[in-house]
Amino acid sequence: MSAAPAFLPLLSYEVNSASDALRRSAALRFRREHDVSLMEWRTLALIEHLQPVTLRALTDYSSTDKAQISRIVSALVERAMVERRAHSTDARSAQLSLTAAGRKKARSLARTAQLRDRAFRDELSEEEAAQLVAVLRKLKAKALALIEEEEKTQP
Repeated sequence: MSAAPAFLPLLSYEVNSASDALRRSAALRFRREHDVSLMEWRTLALIEHLQPVTLRALTDYSSTDKAQISRIVSALVERAMVERRAHSTDARSAQLSLTAAGRKKARSLARTAQLRDRAFRDELSEEEAAQLVAVLRKLKAKALALIEEEEKTQP
């Protein structure tokens, strides 16, 4: 038998593995309890925060592919959680906002997310939780700096 795969001892693998597990557990719970995907919930929350918002602004803010956000928004419109209205100054775009049903769903999803967060925080002391957040922010800042360096060297 050969040695363990080279990625197993990497810090980035541990962080990604934990992130994947957290994301998957959230996706399963949101689907089971609220019949929405994780991306639908995030989109509802962003629209709630930014409304009224254009699809372009939503795409920029979420750092998600325009086609993917467009599909998600269309599904939320079809399910009567998001409303599209003509933009007041730009005939080529629409403004998005939550409907009453969308606001209710967003509040319910936020409560579920807070319960999940509490369950994770209960596994840590307050000091450990604060340290974890600080370490993750530090790693994210380094990753963003490495992205910037890589983008400068790309042809």
